[in-house]
Amino acid sequence: MVRNYDTPAPARVVANLRRVLSQQDMSLLQKGSYELLITHCGFIAHYDHQGFVATYQDDLPSFVDQFLNQMGLGWDIFLDNQRSYLYDVSYKGKMLADIIRELVPIFVEHRPLIESAHRVRAQEREEAALKALAQRLGYDLVKRDP
Repeated sequence: MVRNYDTPAPARVVANLRRVLSQQDMSLLQKGSYELLITHCGFIAHYDHQGFVATYQDDLPSFVDQFLNQMGLGWDIFLDNQRSYLYDVSYKGKMLADIIRELVPIFVEHRPLIESAHRVRAQEREEAALKALAQRLGYDLVKRDP
């Protein structure tokens, strides 16, 4: 039995998630994409759309990992099995399995850039905190080359 939902539109979900990943900005996540993620992609709703965005805003690598490692097994197991629920759900006539097939390479493509940018931002935050602490305690920091 195929169940059809009014939202989200498959092309819009794919385009939106591509934009979120390419701009590395969870605040761009639209409600339709959020609904698909929490309904079929193994994500917890985090109370509401804004809570979900806030959860992953500063940890986009976890968002990517959660999607790519769906239920700890990876999408390939579900996409290869035509008896999985992915073949029982359609959005505006497009099978959920086909939407996921479009999304997986997008997540894989953006993963290295997201992880690299996340490491850089984490280091910048740590350095800023260290500078603030040193200044508050009256010390001057000198950065040594490794």
